Amino acid sequence: MSNTLPSISVVITCYAEGALLYEAVESVLKQSQPPLEIILVNDASPHAETNQVCQDLAQNPIVQLIKRSQNGGPSSARNDGFQAAQGEILVLLDADDLLPENALENIQKAFAQSPSLGFVYGNYLRENTAGQCEIIKPGDISLKKMLSSKPFRVSSQWTLIGTTPLKRSLWQAVGGYNTEFEVQDLHDVEFWIRVISSGCDYQYIPDCIYHWRKYLGKNSRKVTPEAWYKVAKKHLPNYTKVGLDYRAYELLLLGSKWCGYSHEVKQHSKKLIDFTLKGNFQLSTFIILLIPAWLLQLLAKKCSKIVDQI
Repeated sequence: MSNTLPSISVVITCYAEGALLYEAVESVLKQSQPPLEIILVNDASPHAETNQVCQDLAQNPIVQLIKRSQNGGPSSARNDGFQAAQGEILVLLDADDLLPENALENIQKAFAQSPSLGFVYGNYLRENTAGQCEIIKPGDISLKKMLSSKPFRVSSQWTLIGTTPLKRSLWQAVGGYNTEFEVQDLHDVEFWIRVISSGCDYQYIPDCIYHWRKYLGKNSRKVTPEAWYKVAKKHLPNYTKVGLDYRAYELLLLGSKWCGYSHEVKQHSKKLIDFTLKGNFQLSTFIILLIPAWLLQLLAKKCSKIVDQI
């Protein structure tokens, strides 16, 4: 174990969370082991209350406020926050979530005991409705597990690790967040595929190190086949590396049907049929092959209208 505990920077990005920011920052200030600093990134918010809360919180000397002049989405905001951070360990906290009071202490101890670690992950509290929490244990976070489909469903088994603590040097090594993946995209999934595929050391912490107030967020309800299409297209080599190339083509076909890319539908259908003839398939393969493109495009239009109203 290292004699020196690694320093921690907590990075919070915000846009329109308003007074919820007070609660997020307060959960950091109440930590049993305080951080070196709190980096608060305002992603060019047009929300008056959020802007006022940011100004109030910036009066605390531990809080460094970064005000972006142009909205860039989560990837750009996180990159700005991580770049400004001075801590060796970066802990990301969404503005509508919380940190359990011993989270930073447990994170710091894990990195101190194993200096070679690139990141750690642990259990988290998922609050589905106000006051109703359950402990979620992530389990296996290998790419082979998380990129595969859920049993009898077309959705992927990706586990919530988007807010997982990591070393600043690792964030730099993988090139930061990809700003081509915006708020409607799986920007955190894309980033963590690169992190895990880098081969860095990581470790599980059997403690709750995050409190996800799911009922307050909206992004988790906006994931579409197009978002996974972009991930599969970008990371086809990583799917292939773990023996899930057929799964990548499932997502490419599903996304092509959703977006109305007729030329790609034919291309990906042929590729997926070839995989089935070779024995590389599962139930989701046949569902995706058989579901009509017109139905998915109808759902896409309805989904777009709902998102526009949010």
